[in-house]
Amino acid sequence: MATKTYRYQSEYAQMLRAEGEAKVLLMILDGRGVVIPDEVRRRITSCTDTTVLEAWIERAVHADRLCEVFGSGLEEGEEAGGDQGDGPHAVHVEPGAA
Repeated sequence: MATKTYRYQSEYAQMLRAEGEAKVLLMILDGRGVVIPDEVRRRITSCTDTTVLEAWIERAVHADRLCEVFGSGLEEGEEAGGDQGDGPHAVHVEPGAA
């Protein structure tokens, strides 16, 4: 009797998978010494698209700066961890654009 393998099909399972991938991404960036502004951290932890998270993880493994992970949408001050207040941080990565 053959059994079928289902790849994380439930909404709850997808959410847990995304949370885990976000945690891995933050750990990689932290381990590489990349400063993560609060707004970028929220962007990562609120992302539920595992395809986007996986692309960010692949980039983060070799990244020394946030723009190497998220593209050139980050301002110079954000790159250096400058303004971490309430101002908007331009981390715009569309799903599928990874």
